[in-house]
Amino acid sequence: MSKYSNYTVQPDFSFAGGLPPAPYKLHESVVQRLDSEYVDFFNANMTNGSSFLYTHRTPLKDIRKGGNVMPGQTPLSKVAKIFDIAIPRVYTKGSTETIPARVFVPEGERPTDGWPLFIWYHGGGWVLGNISTENSFCTKVASMSNCVVISVDYRLAPEDPFPAGVDDAFESVLYGFEVAPKELGINNKKIAIGGSSAGGNLTAVVTHKFANSKLSSKFPPVVFQVLVVPVTDNTATPENKVSWKENEFTPQLPAEKMIWYRYLYLPNAEDVTNPEASPLFYSDESFAKVPPCFIAAAGCDVLRTEAEEYYQKLQKNGIKSIIRVYPGVPHPVMAMDAVLSKGVQLIKDVTDALSEAYK
Repeated sequence: MSKYSNYTVQPDFSFAGGLPPAPYKLHESVVQRLDSEYVDFFNANMTNGSSFLYTHRTPLKDIRKGGNVMPGQTPLSKVAKIFDIAIPRVYTKGSTETIPARVFVPEGERPTDGWPLFIWYHGGGWVLGNISTENSFCTKVASMSNCVVISVDYRLAPEDPFPAGVDDAFESVLYGFEVAPKELGINNKKIAIGGSSAGGNLTAVVTHKFANSKLSSKFPPVVFQVLVVPVTDNTATPENKVSWKENEFTPQLPAEKMIWYRYLYLPNAEDVTNPEASPLFYSDESFAKVPPCFIAAAGCDVLRTEAEEYYQKLQKNGIKSIIRVYPGVPHPVMAMDAVLSKGVQLIKDVTDALSEAYK
């Protein structure tokens, strides 16, 4: 049994224990393995950053009030238009009639057959993050891959736990195929989906869900998927995953914080092995149906091993896929491109892979 099995969530949705006294230091088990750029950034900016380091020990309302936008992002890249839409709920049930989303349109003329589309799900452990959290990344994808990006503001736990986020993500994919061609000038033969962390989890789930749905027969296939530091196995602990043990005390997503996200998103413990929560548990038959994939994993991330295992299962079932492991960086590398050269490289790798998939 994992030592994290008996944690309880307090009425303010935090874990007990309170905040340790600042200033905070990088844990001795990981500091020597971290990229010097990250170490320098941490020492200059994070030693008092309790909201980023001890999110799980802070009342949820206080964390959300701060916006939880990751420090270290570059400014937005130039695009032609950014505007918000409401995706109507047609195929799924939910507590809302529409799903908020933000659209990023690249500069230049629309291709004669319509824009390629990238549907994006932000990170935040299914609990944090919002429509603005990863705007910088979305503008870079739009400009560097010359595609329209739709960032989906899916419902969050604990107010809307599993499977609310899955339903919203699935609805957004169907909107992309059915409505976006008319409303946004999209070529629905060039639709890819992606996400970071919890959003990577939703991406993996939705590719299976779409491939196995009768609705998929109405539309072209999803052409590509992008999983950035994804959650693929919600049974993971330091006792059963190498990277969870190695990086148990890594900054910004230590094991304890990942368990906290899981507790809020999956209040029914039996759901941890449901493939719609842990896509690594989908059958080989289902894996054989999903689109080609690019996976970005961080070397000093608890989630690295499950990203590697997901890649191996894609390979086993004949799905063209690539994994890049960025050594020495922790979980939020994608959103730290202003300070981490590996963050810049990750974004280039994603956009290069997308551009190739759209050809």
